[in-house]
Amino acid sequence: MVGQVVPLGQVVQPPVPLQEPERRHRLEELEETRVLLDGGRTVDAESRLRQIIRATRYDDSLLARARTLLSIALEMQGRHRDSLDALVMYEDPRALAPIDAETSVLLRVQMGIAYNYLGDHPKAIALLNSTLRDATAANSNSQLGALYLALARVYRRISEHPIARGHSERSLEHFRLTGDWRGMAESYFAIALAEIYEGGYEAALENYEQALKLVGDRPAAYMLGRIYSNMAGAHWYLRRPHEGIRLLEKSIDYYERTDHRIESANGYNNLGINLMLVGDWRRAEEMYERALAVTAEADEQAGPLPMILDSLAELHTLRGDLTKAQHYVNLAYEAAIQQGRKWYICQTLRTRGRCHLAAGNPGGALEDGRAALEMAEKIGDRQAVCDSRLLLAEAQLDRGEIAECESELRKVSEQTSNSTADLPHAAEAQRVQGRLAQARNDHTLAAHHFGRAVSIFSILSDKYRTSLALFGLGRSYECSQPERAAEHLSRALQAFRELGAVPYIGRAEEALAALQIGAPEQRQAEHTAFAQLLTLRLAEATASRELLLRELAAVLHQETGASRVLVTELDEEGTIRVAASHGGTAEDNQRVAEQLCMAKNEQERDDYARARGAATVMLRPTNAAPAVVYVE
Repeated sequence: MVGQVVPLGQVVQPPVPLQEPERRHRLEELEETRVLLDGGRTVDAESRLRQIIRATRYDDSLLARARTLLSIALEMQGRHRDSLDALVMYEDPRALAPIDAETSVLLRVQMGIAYNYLGDHPKAIALLNSTLRDATAANSNSQLGALYLALARVYRRISEHPIARGHSERSLEHFRLTGDWRGMAESYFAIALAEIYEGGYEAALENYEQALKLVGDRPAAYMLGRIYSNMAGAHWYLRRPHEGIRLLEKSIDYYERTDHRIESANGYNNLGINLMLVGDWRRAEEMYERALAVTAEADEQAGPLPMILDSLAELHTLRGDLTKAQHYVNLAYEAAIQQGRKWYICQTLRTRGRCHLAAGNPGGALEDGRAALEMAEKIGDRQAVCDSRLLLAEAQLDRGEIAECESELRKVSEQTSNSTADLPHAAEAQRVQGRLAQARNDHTLAAHHFGRAVSIFSILSDKYRTSLALFGLGRSYECSQPERAAEHLSRALQAFRELGAVPYIGRAEEALAALQIGAPEQRQAEHTAFAQLLTLRLAEATASRELLLRELAAVLHQETGASRVLVTELDEEGTIRVAASHGGTAEDNQRVAEQLCMAKNEQERDDYARARGAATVMLRPTNAAPAVVYVE
């Protein structure tokens, strides 16, 4: 050793390499730590790896493997500087010289990933591309698979999603040739992420399912938690909150078995968001409180703390507890500023703006809305831009600035499409358009917009906003059709009571108490204009089959005075589904749907309907499954 003083006459023995039995034992220990990492037990893995590193001498390749796994364990804990420090000595080419080729490649792959997470993306790409040339020359599928997967991670980090997709697909090709289940599962996961970023949510789910099959019954809790969590995210974009709830519960169950407390906190918060959407506010609050507790246990300021506080602020705003809402949103904003996360800051500004609106302070809402819009445009988040403009439109409407409100709504319309992801913006825009029409005393047009909002929010399973639109619809009918107004206001009041939306409980009760029968000639005068708007409403819904069927059912129910209207269909998998319904319980509607779909012929179906005082119409589109309309 350098600097060692050797007594006169003593011969220095060369380092003795590990004997084969001892080397095999060390390799088995490394594989055991790999299994610990699969299970998300990163703290145990780190401890074991440090012991192996201390005990390993004179085997450069084995030591390099141990350090690579240590770097992975530290990366999984979010300790990215420590992750790079575990490997930084290998930046000297002389340190890599005695290491076998496969270990050298895998080490440099992990070093590139560490640079990526530290924000040095050019260095990460340069290192990985240099290593890729070596692996290509060696024609090693396992090395090439790892390299392409790492490059996909870097390009995803810098939002180059098409390039990331290409690298992910190449990594899958190479891992298939080696049969590496971890590599193939991670490749499918990476391809699914690319689909998410490009709006291919159904395709993303298919790739996540492939990853799940590859993991199988292996003890890989961390990977399974990630897969189920991201599948829930895809269902969120597809507006299937009930499926998202089921998957998030699975994800949390897996994360709770790992050391990844922040991932658990994220899961609880996302579960709360889905529960809030479907109207289970009590359980949503429990999930938010649990997320806060887990975050406090992890003592992780870089975690989802701003979003958890923001979620609580939104819940208390809707409940009407504005003191608590203001408290939480201020904490959320401060935490977002501290973390420097622009998306978080933008979100908390919008929530604070809605809190101002609920408190009757549209000036404060305008100020926060403009700040949120400016930041959303800077970070290029189109959905945040639309959310901010909708907040501005409602604040301007509350201030009596009609033209400005209309201008913002027009901009939202220009920036949204007919995609599922844009449905929330379309529905909220319709609701604000309804309020705008009311401000102009055009109650027929207001009913048109509120009716569309009800249909879209129902598709989204958004109980609160469906009720809000129903309330607006009822107010639009107060003078012309008080019986219909009473129906919609009663439905809204019942939902507000179930939710605990205190501000609107009182408003709905007052509106119901004030209803008066209008003059018949007034109702007749509005009928022609309303019929024209119903035609427009159906025409505007043609972009989505589901929305069109819901709008058709809503229009039939409104215009016929039927006690029950439902549309049922047999989907591609042979499942009988109620596509839309008004009146009747969910259970009874499903029974009616089954009788209609299981009828042997049209005569049997018509006989069943007539026995119930109903009529049916079969819809036979050329490029979709048929559907049955039932009017009772």
